[in-house]
Amino acid sequence: MNHKPVLIAVVLLALLVAPPAAAQAIDQPNNSTATPQSQDNSTAILALDGRTDLVEKSYDRDAGVLTLTFESQRYAPVQLLVIEDTDASTGSASFQTANLNPGERTEVQIEAPPNSRVWISTDLSRENGELHFVKTTEGSALLSGPWSGADVRDAGAASAAGVALMVLYRLVLERSAVNKDGERVA
Repeated sequence: MNHKPVLIAVVLLALLVAPPAAAQAIDQPNNSTATPQSQDNSTAILALDGRTDLVEKSYDRDAGVLTLTFESQRYAPVQLLVIEDTDASTGSASFQTANLNPGERTEVQIEAPPNSRVWISTDLSRENGELHFVKTTEGSALLSGPWSGADVRDAGAASAAGVALMVLYRLVLERSAVNKDGERVA
């Protein structure tokens, strides 16, 4: 009896099972960064400074208008700077200032093309050396990055497993001498 096909099948099966088991054993560092929230407002999307929060964001792609809703505990001017994400070495940006009243929600609309970033600052955030931004578009791709080395490793292991499975299938098909109709060839 020829044990070669059985040995090849066992090796391929071990290759299919080993990468996921090894991936589970490796501890992945947590690279997520949480956006700081102000202490008394848990509904904030983005905390601009200790007393001003961005609480809602919506983008109308057809009109090219970004609507931001702010909540502040003090009178505060908020500056918005729209910069389109392009590969150009020069360009222009649009700028807008809005005044926020304490204890009220203030809605600010600004024209922003798709694939742009809107940089947001208040007087306190600039004193702290901080600028914040929001994107006009979220990644609409089915799979979007950023990817880590672990993701690349897992994709490589999955593709290698697929190739190994097809090789095993072809090997079994050739060795079993079965034709396409499922009948044994004499």
